[in-house]
Amino acid sequence: MSKFQKLDALIVASIDATPKKFAAVNTGAVREESERLAREECRPTTFGEVVGWRIVDRRLQAVRKTGKIRSTSKGWVRA
Repeated sequence: MSKFQKLDALIVASIDATPKKFAAVNTGAVREESERLAREECRPTTFGEVVGWRIVDRRLQAVRKTGKIRSTSKGWVRA
C-alpha cells in the first residue's frame, strides 16, 4: 500500500468532468493530506523544505499516467 493512496483518492474525487485548475484541486482535504505528507517527508537529510503543493503536483502527474485523469488547456478533468 502506497503512502500516497489516500491523497490520490482525494485528488481523483475532487476532479470531475468540468475542468479544474490546480488551485481548485489543492484545497480542503487534499491540502490537509499533502501538508501532513510534507511534514512526514521533511527530514534533516532532505535539501530544503518539502512543501505540500509540490506533493500534489507530483501526484497529479502520477495519477495522470495511470489514466484516471487528464490535463486540458483549461484544467484537470476525469479521463
